[in-house]
Amino acid sequence: MNEIRARAAARQRLLNALARETGAEAGDDQVRIPLRTAPGALVAALRYRSEFGHHAYCDDLFREHPGGDRVPVGHDELVALVADELAARNGGIGAKAAFVSQVANSVARSARYLACDPGCRPTDPAGITRLAEQSVLLGHPFHPTPKSAEGFNDDELDCYAPELGASFQLHYLAVAAELVVEERVTEGPWIPTDVEEKARTALRADQADYALLPVHPWQAAHLGGQPAVRALIDAGKLVPLGPLGATVYATSSVRTVCDPGFGTVWKLPLHVRVTNFIRNNPVEHLRRAADASRLIAAAARDWPHDGFEVLLETGYRTVDPRVVGELTGDFAVLFRCFPFVGSELAPQVLAGLLEDRLDGSAPALVDLVAQAGPLSADHVAEWLREYLRISLAPLLAVFTDDGISFEAHVQNSLLHTENGWPRRFFVRDMEGTSVSRDRVRLDDLPPDSPASYDDAEAWMRLRYHFITNHLGHLVHVLGRHTPAGERRLWALVRDFVRECPGRYAAELLESPVLPAKANLLSRFAERGERPLYVEVRNPICEVNR
Repeated sequence: MNEIRARAAARQRLLNALARETGAEAGDDQVRIPLRTAPGALVAALRYRSEFGHHAYCDDLFREHPGGDRVPVGHDELVALVADELAARNGGIGAKAAFVSQVANSVARSARYLACDPGCRPTDPAGITRLAEQSVLLGHPFHPTPKSAEGFNDDELDCYAPELGASFQLHYLAVAAELVVEERVTEGPWIPTDVEEKARTALRADQADYALLPVHPWQAAHLGGQPAVRALIDAGKLVPLGPLGATVYATSSVRTVCDPGFGTVWKLPLHVRVTNFIRNNPVEHLRRAADASRLIAAAARDWPHDGFEVLLETGYRTVDPRVVGELTGDFAVLFRCFPFVGSELAPQVLAGLLEDRLDGSAPALVDLVAQAGPLSADHVAEWLREYLRISLAPLLAVFTDDGISFEAHVQNSLLHTENGWPRRFFVRDMEGTSVSRDRVRLDDLPPDSPASYDDAEAWMRLRYHFITNHLGHLVHVLGRHTPAGERRLWALVRDFVRECPGRYAAELLESPVLPAKANLLSRFAERGERPLYVEVRNPICEVNR
């Protein structure tokens, strides 16, 4: 049963991504996707037609031949057909086998996560936050391999996969002071006091100035197998201290981990291919996160945006690349502010709130809306307007006024509600921030900063991450699972944007298209760091007609 569910989820993602990236339009009751490499088209009947491409399909899928005859298409044939189409459109016939293997990996992982017993739902703030982080069992709705993880074996999945409720102790390395490269951006603790104390008792007197570096336990074993690392250990420049400190849990990003009793979360390097690429922290990523955090910390002092907050990276620490070369990205840790210790706040990651539930009931987001009031169309519209007030309005204002574009997709966005109502919206992961070099007003950004982008690209990234990815998914969930309907909610978004000042809000109203990441083509072409984009119809503009 879980394998069937996982394959159905994969089919929905493959078809919706293929339709989006080929420009195929959905009719009232079916989607028809013309094929280049096989005669005819793929035809799938719709269980639900979405205004923005989040379609749900009936069980059967067909290939329609030029004469009109239709033959059923099974899961494996669909994956092969999609691989053929990608090869025809993108080149790289040799990548087909890898693509098919990656889809199979993602389906197998999803099936395993679906089989896991979620247990009782927590009621404490920290437990509510953790549950959302570890509830993303199926993943990105327009990605062909949203749950692929190449590097973890089956036993390691049990230990480290957030979808299986993973928690573990971090390992620590003590690093000779002369090998440490670090930058502090804002105040905040990096290493728990009890870890510092235990580490100091394990180190010699001449190692008192060694800096501590948290390491994911899988990564600790990986690094231990590298000859350059072994040489530093033999020379006494690196001291493996083993597991220390409290238990941490894996968040939805797999390699970012949280100790709910400590004021910092750690974005760790993990030499595992999760979806598109190896999840390490190269120097460019460290600099981008630090530069963006410094700029935002200065700019945010003047922001009047009630309910909107940014979880800054407080700095980074790694081993000098002049000593370990490219391995510096496999040591590097980003330290992120976690201001919820002992708080009644229970922020939940949007990716978890929007995830389809196994029993077919509405996603958890709808429960929050229902908690705030009866699920009438008017109430849902009022709830969405309040959500836009603390999310879209400040995101647009910050970009308009300060040239700062956040990567506010659903995995980087957290929502705290009170009695079901949206009250506080948090954006995290400053490594994804892009700053318009044409309009930044502060002097805190170095001229060569990797956070610096052309204005057009920074605006494109904001539109994709928040409008296409985030708001498109949220409006779909509310529209499908409440009486409001997607079209009415997009009209509300239009009316809300009309109230927002500036030329960027005006462009959202007037542009007929939005950017969308071409995840199929990018995954096939191994372009995780430099993804391809396509244009999709802008529903904010369309509802003006």
